[in-house]
Amino acid sequence: MEEKKVLIVDDNVALLELIGKFLTGCGWKVCLARGGRDCWQQLGNFHPQVILLDMLLSGTSGFEIAQSLKKLHPYRDIPILAMTGLYARHDITKCLRAGCSDVLLKPFRLTVLNEFLTRLAKQIPSPKPEAMDTGLATHVPEVLH
Repeated sequence: MEEKKVLIVDDNVALLELIGKFLTGCGWKVCLARGGRDCWQQLGNFHPQVILLDMLLSGTSGFEIAQSLKKLHPYRDIPILAMTGLYARHDITKCLRAGCSDVLLKPFRLTVLNEFLTRLAKQIPSPKPEAMDTGLATHVPEVLH
């Protein structure tokens, strides 16, 4: 069975670690990023099948990160699951327009999170490390400077 890999991006360290431990127990290989800059650094070495992205990060927003990921060839096909407490229809639409594949509203059950991620990870073949070796993995978009 192929390894399931997820990059989790959130600036709430307690939530980040809780989700990471739970998903590790579910058989996921987990990489944690504590915000936008850390997200780009982790992508240089970790090639996830799916990204779990908090949309309300301090500094760079999850919306900006999703838009940037979808513009860069090595990352554009990686499904992004938006994680947000924004319930308004226009906010959910904004997540999808930014490039997210689906939206998970907070608070959520961890078992539901695992189901969402598993479904998204099966949608595309996992990225090949050689496809990531384009020099873009260490590129930090201007929006993060």
